[in-house]
Amino acid sequence: MAVYYFRNTGNQNWGTASNWSLTNGGGATGAVPTAADDAIFTNNSANCNVNVAGVCKTITFTTYTNTITMTNNITVSGNVTLGASMGIAGTGILVVNATGTLTSNGKVWSNGLNLRGISTFTLADNWAVTGN
Repeated sequence: MAVYYFRNTGNQNWGTASNWSLTNGGGATGAVPTAADDAIFTNNSANCNVNVAGVCKTITFTTYTNTITMTNNITVSGNVTLGASMGIAGTGILVVNATGTLTSNGKVWSNGLNLRGISTFTLADNWAVTGN
């Protein structure tokens, strides 16, 4: 398992390996997160277009102030933490397919949310979902 940070690069696609780093604000690592990896978006992260079906173990947007464009779905196998100042665009769905804690930090998830499998989903705070 690795922790990958989305970088601030010219190419802003989820599926581009050079857009991910093992350190916050660091250089490219040459790998896109897998279902065993944590994906983190911070104030150092650029806008992100989910240009492929994204997967990760956990996803965190706590200090993210840019926009994630959900052109495709992201499947998370654990915790989801949104950021109050993040932007959300597109029509892709956030899929959570394993036991995890979901934290909204007051952010409304404007896309679809799909909780799958025989799992326990804990809501750490109030969630508002306005997508399908």
